[in-house]
Amino acid sequence: MNRKYDVILFDMDGTIADTDPMILETMNILYDKFRGGVRTPKEQVAYFSGPPIRGTLKKEFPDLDEDFIFNQFYETSKDLYYTHVFPYPHCREVLLELKKEGFRFGVVTNKIHDLAEVTLKVIHLDDLMDCLIAFDDVTKIKPDKEGIVKAVEALGGTLERTLYLGDNEVDLLTADNAGVDCALVYWGPRVLSETLKPKYKLNSYLELKEKLYD
Repeated sequence: MNRKYDVILFDMDGTIADTDPMILETMNILYDKFRGGVRTPKEQVAYFSGPPIRGTLKKEFPDLDEDFIFNQFYETSKDLYYTHVFPYPHCREVLLELKKEGFRFGVVTNKIHDLAEVTLKVIHLDDLMDCLIAFDDVTKIKPDKEGIVKAVEALGGTLERTLYLGDNEVDLLTADNAGVDCALVYWGPRVLSETLKPKYKLNSYLELKEKLYD
């Protein structure tokens, strides 16, 4: 078999880490404190995963100072990572196998760097990732190509032999902007439009390896 890629990059929330329980719990706490208990339905909160949280908080709490509510979200959420963030099934075992086969791994996320590091530790992938490019590591966040380009350069790879895994339209657009192949994952609660045309669609990490070889 011929290997098609040398570098595999991952989005974080919804792709390698199930952060939906943490985001929902954090938002409910903030709704209770600052919106009189008026909560946005969990089906809508599920779509808060992925886009920069600052923009989401500005929409959900338009009467509050942007920095204030962001700091409230940060302080509330950081203690929940250890109890409300989980790995996806088979992720570590598959990545361990691929690591032994010589693949290099990186994360490109709109999450701030220190919380991205905490996430990797909680889901037990910190020892497998060779590179982490987060919100505060770039001047232009996803869907701009900067994060992917920086990660590929750091890993000594090429865009032509890089695959990016994500879980939403922003991730596909990011990959397209960088000129890399994209695999979208379909194991989260978010419904993806049928109009999205990634290179691959994955329903489990067990399907990943078959996409990496001719």
